[in-house]
Amino acid sequence: MRITPRRLVYSGLFALGMLCLIKYINYRRGESAQPECLNRRPDDQLRVIFLAERVHRALEILQVQHFICYESLWASLYNEGPRMWENVVEMCLIDDTLAQQDEAFIARFFRTQDLILDYDMLEGVYVVKLMDKVNFPGLPNAVGPDVSARLILFLQRSEFMMMRKAGLKRALLPDDCENPLLECFPSQLALPPLSRIKYGPNQYFPAPREGIEIQKYHYPDDWWLQRKIPSLC
Repeated sequence: MRITPRRLVYSGLFALGMLCLIKYINYRRGESAQPECLNRRPDDQLRVIFLAERVHRALEILQVQHFICYESLWASLYNEGPRMWENVVEMCLIDDTLAQQDEAFIARFFRTQDLILDYDMLEGVYVVKLMDKVNFPGLPNAVGPDVSARLILFLQRSEFMMMRKAGLKRALLPDDCENPLLECFPSQLALPPLSRIKYGPNQYFPAPREGIEIQKYHYPDDWWLQRKIPSLC
């Protein structure tokens, strides 16, 4: 095929058009991803706190040991409550007290607290959401399905004095805590009684011992860094 000046012009215009189309698609993707963060209202933080209080109260009634952890612990340490981009509260559960009880009874009990409980056996994580009928105090137009709590289950391995993360995908791993998937931490950091940390204007929830110490195990590569606002925010 002979290359002519006209064909070169057409090829250049086509390439330029494709480049503009790709840039436009990437721009639209970024534009659609950002509002999840940028359009969140101050009321959304109150909804996370409201759910955290409901879940904390339910776990206390069931006598399940728990404490604020992971990103929610960072939020408490640095912000004394959920940050503007968060719609999840994270708590760690110690031992399988919840799993040992009748599943139907636990589900019914959580429903009496206007909570829906779901268990991810592979990950060893309970996900809790508010029922649709829940009204937030002072927020009559707010609903709660997009607000959730993650309850991360840890099991004690007394011979090593360490806690290891539960879940079927970790069931066959050795207890020596060498595998980072186990996210082990010293059991003494969860030894009751636990002090409380501020998570909201007037809310205080159990926290692990020694403040930031547990984060050295959950974030071994960057625990010393101030938590940054996600790039999409």
